[in-house]
Amino acid sequence: MYSRRTIALVVGMLLSGRVVTARAQDTTAAGSDRDTPQGYAPPQEAAQAPPAAPARVAAPAAAATAPAAAPVAPASSRAAIGAQLGFVDVLPTRSPERIQALLDNAAGLERDGVTELANAQAEREKTKGLLASSKQEISSIDSKRKAAEKNKEEGEKVALQAEKKDAERRKQFLERRLDLHEAEIDRARAIQKLATTMTSALQMEQQLAVRRAERAHTAASDPAGARRQDAVIVELEGKGLEAKRMQAEAGKQVADKDVDLARRRLELHKAQISAAGPGL
Repeated sequence: MYSRRTIALVVGMLLSGRVVTARAQDTTAAGSDRDTPQGYAPPQEAAQAPPAAPARVAAPAAAATAPAAAPVAPASSRAAIGAQLGFVDVLPTRSPERIQALLDNAAGLERDGVTELANAQAEREKTKGLLASSKQEISSIDSKRKAAEKNKEEGEKVALQAEKKDAERRKQFLERRLDLHEAEIDRARAIQKLATTMTSALQMEQQLAVRRAERAHTAASDPAGARRQDAVIVELEGKGLEAKRMQAEAGKQVADKDVDLARRRLELHKAQISAAGPGL
């Protein structure tokens, strides 16, 4: 029989051997891990190991709870483009009071054109009658002169020739007067056209001013309405510019008629002096 001391000694040695063996196994495994290249596994273990699940990156909590960004206004809007490129109002608008005053002037110009046209037409008809009488007078003098020439009445013949010259000067004066009335008619019609185009251009400008004011008022509170107003404003600007061009053309025609009228008046002045006779 072993003594108790001997048995305790044997048990202690056995326990000490197991601890040493475990530590040796841990050291061997650690060395094996260091010696094995990263990412490499023995074929037997790789075949048995399940595939690694893909790593998931957790999104920050702030991103999950962040509020949605406010919608950004389209950069292609007319206002944005205009601000970037320095657009201006191609067709400036005046105050409502000024536009209304000009509309009143256009209406007055239209009335003047109607009056001038009626007067010129009446004077033309009167002059036509006088011119027809003058032609008949000259024809009658020619007949008398031929009769005097046939009858050898030299004195009568000379007198009739002088009468004919005087009648022809009056006839020329009436022809120049008729030309003047025709020029007055043309000018009166040009005035009416100018008044019409002026009214149209001013009405376009008036409507454009109203739309621009409405757009400025609703731009912040109603972006969709502002875009619709932009489309209307662009259309009105184009129509207004075309109306302005037509007004300028009509004004140029009136200026041309004024030049022609001045020339006709000068010709009538000369013809009137001639019709009065050499003693004037």
